[in-house]
Amino acid sequence: MPSLTSLLAPLLASTVSLGLADAASCNADNCLRALRAPAKIAEAQSFCATFTTASAVAIPSYAVAACTGDVASRVSSACSCIATSTSTSTSVPVTTSSTISVTSTSLVSVSISSTSSAPTGVPTGTPKVCLNPQLSCQNTTAVEDLCCFNAPGGQLLLTQFWDTAPSTGPNNSWTVHGLWPDKCDGTYEANCDPSREYTNITAILQSYGKTDLLSYMNTYWKDYQGNDETFWEHEWGKHGTCISTLDTKCYSGHSGQEEVVDYFEVAVELFKGLDSFAFLEKAGIVPSTTTTYTLAQIQDVLTAAHGFPVTLGCSGTLFEEIWYHYNVLGSVPTGEFVPTSPDGSKSDCPATGLRYVPKYLPATPTTSVPGSTPTGTPYLGKGFLQAYTSGANKGCLISAGTWYTTGTCATYTAATSGSGFTLTSSKGPCDIIAGAFSCAAGNTAGVFTSIDGSLAYADSTSFYAAAVPVGAVQQKVFTTVDAVAVSFVWQII
Repeated sequence: MPSLTSLLAPLLASTVSLGLADAASCNADNCLRALRAPAKIAEAQSFCATFTTASAVAIPSYAVAACTGDVASRVSSACSCIATSTSTSTSVPVTTSSTISVTSTSLVSVSISSTSSAPTGVPTGTPKVCLNPQLSCQNTTAVEDLCCFNAPGGQLLLTQFWDTAPSTGPNNSWTVHGLWPDKCDGTYEANCDPSREYTNITAILQSYGKTDLLSYMNTYWKDYQGNDETFWEHEWGKHGTCISTLDTKCYSGHSGQEEVVDYFEVAVELFKGLDSFAFLEKAGIVPSTTTTYTLAQIQDVLTAAHGFPVTLGCSGTLFEEIWYHYNVLGSVPTGEFVPTSPDGSKSDCPATGLRYVPKYLPATPTTSVPGSTPTGTPYLGKGFLQAYTSGANKGCLISAGTWYTTGTCATYTAATSGSGFTLTSSKGPCDIIAGAFSCAAGNTAGVFTSIDGSLAYADSTSFYAAAVPVGAVQQKVFTTVDAVAVSFVWQII
């Protein structure tokens, strides 16, 4: 890595000031980032001092590779942003061939993979320049500058979903769950800044002109209940606000929500480099309704792709989540994501019999017969209780027995009991207590049945709630009539 002196010398020697109008044209795409890399910046400044579009044959090979398309024009544009002499603060990201570099150094708009730019007049700040960054989770003494060092959330996890009930995203791709900061020991903080738990993520990204980013997120960052905006708000509020290098004080001239743009762009950029479906498919591990896999088979493939073990998530035997772990050299907006091992033992998948189920399987037809009677105990083993209202799947029951439409369904265990079955969640046995569905340690397990596949209590499949849950709000489920009728169907896992 070049010394601090060699990085600063070309900048300090400058007597020319880059005006705001010029800065507005500097968009930190792959071309500009290649020229600004610490290992190349001195060479790039020397090259740019004499470069003209007529001298395209002299363009260095690393610039040709990064500045695709009209190479000469793109190099000329990038050179105008770093040229040999500027007095503007220039973020210097770290890049190596073995890791994924995620940078965002534009003075006006944060741009990583999106080609869209901020509308004229949108105020944007610049992430702090980190000239001597340290690798998170590897320090032996306290680091004071938390704008260039991620702490306490020093291990960043790029997490992915494989949703099948209901299915989301393309049938040949995993989807984004989020970008999470862990405290290097497997624990984590959450919801660190309520004042920045924004409820208008779409509007924020639109205000910065990030139409390409939004389009990508609408395809690959999906909520299984169809409320993508609420899901994005949850991920930013719970996890994004806990990333120290995305604090507002880490931006020069911060005046909007620049850090929100950085969070989603960095997450998407990482996700694009982690094609889990392709990794697995290349090794013959493909979605199937009949074939099962071992934990070792899946882990070996993903470890080879990432360079370190990953965390695998299962609901029973259903394989549905992957977490890729990184330490970060510098800040999240401008630093280097370095693959690493998990910061604790987290995988919850069994060693054998893992089911990697295809998305968008056709529904199994059912026949409703007038006068149906309880069907005994089709609910056995482990499963989810999916909620249906007005003919649509809207969320599920979580562990306390409440109805929820955002997040992960609780795993219930059904066990035969006489002519019916009992249900238990991680909270304890389930029963109808004072007319409400409840799962708690102090409950005596009630006996349920099913009618035409729907959960029944006292020979009725009718349950009710005061409203359909929205966002983080849960609703209690009752057996007495209320505003919304809801039924529950067992999904075996």
